[in-house]
Amino acid sequence: MDTTAGRSSPAAGERFEALDSWRGICALAVVLFHLNAATHFHTWLNNGYIAVDFFFVLSGFVIASAYQERVERTADFGRFVVRRLGRLYPLHVAVLGVYLLLEFQRAHQHPGVGFTGERTLPAFFVDLALAQGFNGYDLTWNMPAWSISVELWTNVGFAALALWAGRRLPWVSGLVVLALGAVVAWKGARFGAISEAETQILKDSLQCVMEFFLGVLALNLFRWAQRQGWRPWGALEWLALPAAAATFAFAPWMAGFSSAAVFTTVVLLFAFEAGPVSRALKHRFPLMLGTTSYSIYLTHSLYTLGAFHLVGFIGRSLKTEWLIYDEGRDLLVLGGPWAMDLVALACLAVTVLSSIATYRWIEDPARRMVNRWSNRIGASSPAQAERVAG
Repeated sequence: MDTTAGRSSPAAGERFEALDSWRGICALAVVLFHLNAATHFHTWLNNGYIAVDFFFVLSGFVIASAYQERVERTADFGRFVVRRLGRLYPLHVAVLGVYLLLEFQRAHQHPGVGFTGERTLPAFFVDLALAQGFNGYDLTWNMPAWSISVELWTNVGFAALALWAGRRLPWVSGLVVLALGAVVAWKGARFGAISEAETQILKDSLQCVMEFFLGVLALNLFRWAQRQGWRPWGALEWLALPAAAATFAFAPWMAGFSSAAVFTTVVLLFAFEAGPVSRALKHRFPLMLGTTSYSIYLTHSLYTLGAFHLVGFIGRSLKTEWLIYDEGRDLLVLGGPWAMDLVALACLAVTVLSSIATYRWIEDPARRMVNRWSNRIGASSPAQAERVAG
């Protein structure tokens, strides 16, 4: 650790800009994973699902930074829950509404086909309640939303623990990590009478919860290091990049806890913003990706679906093979890797540009409105509500 003078790390409550940019980069990795095109980087991107684990560590770190000491009363808990709903729910409902319209169109064009398979009405209402992440409806209407479901209820659990534990929260978080880590590592674990497939879904979700609380622990370790006046050598960031890349490359062979440990280390290191990679991540474009990362993540399935239909139409028009079934998924192959590189870039461009729009017109206005309303919870006067907002 470097104790020499330099630019200070982010203070409590300050935005961790380098980590925000990492969030945006991970969102793009998930887009390319779901597109599943045979690009030159397909082997690496085929493990893009591991970015979700990175998301949860990041989320635990950032949420704890903002709220760990702010949930002291029942009113604080209520305010936190309302704010998280205002942050996650409006865009979720908007995207779910688009899928509902598409399903009505499919039912009209193909009678007897609509509202079947993955997009049944029971699955719709489970998704609407953001409860799909813990049961067999996890990958139904809007596939990426399963992790948003886990995120929401993990956030609620975090706030409840913060209210109950107070300053003991770091120790309680450590116990949560140990308990959930043991469950996740327990091979052959069964939960009551649920099927083996649903048991695995539940274990995957519990791993995400564990990773969130690893992020909480990382935040407390970061603050302890700040109090000691310690900062890492900036050059260590160059080692963190291949470590993160290796985790993506070898994700299928890494145990859940080992990948989570790597991501926790990367998050902790970049929180200090001490090196050249952090400075690069604080430029305008990566920061924009971080700001719109939730929109990118939650809406991208619409654009990857559109890319599949477009490539399929071209393939059928040319009467040539446009996809193959590979490792349990449809792989876009039309035109070879160079053509698929262009398809991937086009899909990313459409996703990012559209996400800027959804952020500005749906996500951010809804968040601001709900935050203003939440300030009234537990406030006895408008003046006190303003103090809460500050």
